[in-house]
Amino acid sequence: MGVTNNAKSVIAANMTGSALSTHMAVGAGSTIFSASQTTLVSEWDRNSLSSVDTATPYEVTLICDFTPVEMSGLSMREFGTFTLGSVMLNRETVTGSVVFDGEQGLQIQQTFKFYL
Repeated sequence: MGVTNNAKSVIAANMTGSALSTHMAVGAGSTIFSASQTTLVSEWDRNSLSSVDTATPYEVTLICDFTPVEMSGLSMREFGTFTLGSVMLNRETVTGSVVFDGEQGLQIQQTFKFYL
């Protein structure tokens, strides 16, 4: 997983409750990940998280759902997680692309594990 430089600040802020992961976005950008990136290369759609699970110690699982209508026509090559203030925490790229024709929705589930 490619975690951005901004993620360090956001993780620290989360410990005080001043910044939270709130959204995921999907896009068509295919460039290699860089820790200095602040946006997806070619964002297609962005949604609020469907759920956040913090039941397991030192882990947080984020789930975001996208409907078939939202995904229709996208050749997905990237996705990322954002704060309410639109700070990008991570960007993932997909090998090749996943093409959506209006029949398929998408659910992204990301688990962040913190090791002491």
